[in-house]
Amino acid sequence: MTSTADQLCPPSSEPQPIPTDTDRSHRSSSLVSLADLPRELQRYVGQQPGPTLICLGGLHGNEPAGVHAIQRVLETLDEQAEPFRGEIIGLVGNRQALAVRQRFVDHDLNRAWHPERLARLLKSPGHWEAEDREQQELDDTLQRILDEAPGRVYLLDIHTTSGPGSAFAILDDTLPNRELALDFPVPLVLGLEEELAGTLASYLTAQGVTVLGFEAGQHDDPAAIDLAEAAIWLTLDSCGLLVGDGRLRAAEARQLLAEQTDSSVGIVEVLYRHDIDSQDGFDMEPGFWNFQTVSAGQPLGRNGDGVIRSFQDAMILMPLYQEQGADGFFLVREVRPVWLSISATLRGWHLERILHWLPGVSRDPDRADTFVVDHSLAHWPALRLFHLLGFRRHGKDGRKLVMTRRQDLRT
Repeated sequence: MTSTADQLCPPSSEPQPIPTDTDRSHRSSSLVSLADLPRELQRYVGQQPGPTLICLGGLHGNEPAGVHAIQRVLETLDEQAEPFRGEIIGLVGNRQALAVRQRFVDHDLNRAWHPERLARLLKSPGHWEAEDREQQELDDTLQRILDEAPGRVYLLDIHTTSGPGSAFAILDDTLPNRELALDFPVPLVLGLEEELAGTLASYLTAQGVTVLGFEAGQHDDPAAIDLAEAAIWLTLDSCGLLVGDGRLRAAEARQLLAEQTDSSVGIVEVLYRHDIDSQDGFDMEPGFWNFQTVSAGQPLGRNGDGVIRSFQDAMILMPLYQEQGADGFFLVREVRPVWLSISATLRGWHLERILHWLPGVSRDPDRADTFVVDHSLAHWPALRLFHLLGFRRHGKDGRKLVMTRRQDLRT
């Protein structure tokens, strides 16, 4: 990723701090100690049957805002005894990493959710690392919830970022996930799951769970807890768990999210992920924030090979300002909303039956709904068509891409 451009476009302004409500950010909620967390924080069961919402915080140990926000919401529900349909369950992700305030202890828990890997863990329990134990316990809890749920199941996976900037939502682009995400007045990021293998969101989406990832702001910003709490209230309403006066809280949450996130950014797609090798010695240039515009040729970071520059005009996402992590930064660009409507229509036409007619495209003989694409022959219009039809890049083998159709399941 290099450019010979000499004229750089520095950012025109610094990001404005997110305003916070003093009463909310500093209220004396009895937040649980990060050193002694149960896997299940609490659950609240409504008086009427309905969906199940799982709220997960702390999948990365240096991101405690979600844990605190979940506790706030569950405390409020308990205290107010508001009308409610279904059930909300608060879960904690990486308890050992949260106790030491690190992203992970041995390896990234949100890059390990491959079904075959979980199967291998069961065969060799004596060789488990810290995150292996966390993963097995969390998976057991999740599978039990899925088995017991009487209806549709949702997951809100709450994270924060090491750099500043707007909160945003992330999803695997199935139609149910998209329906939930579009109810949020925040920037929406598409295509991230193609760059990050083994996420919990992808693992559960494949099992029919409607999943939304929410990035609530910077790790240690008190406002991140407020935004995460607002995301939970809005999700409760969007999924149909709130009734009566409880919906007023969701209206307040929607307003808070709209006021405190970047309204100039709508829907974006990921163009590039800068992967960090353990030997890179990567350092991000200071001063970047989520959705900041960068120019072709602008220095973004450095490693052992020298300066890393943006290869095109774009926006930067999740610049890395922490020691742990393999994602240096992402480059994204905006997508016109009309393409989502076109995509929803095309997915009902089952055009995958004729995709193998395209130059450089062939069916995978061993996997249904999977195609192998010769990247040198199938140019950008063909890849865009795969995305519109609900396919994701599942892997890359030299000059060939493997495109697998997402499962637009509803439970």
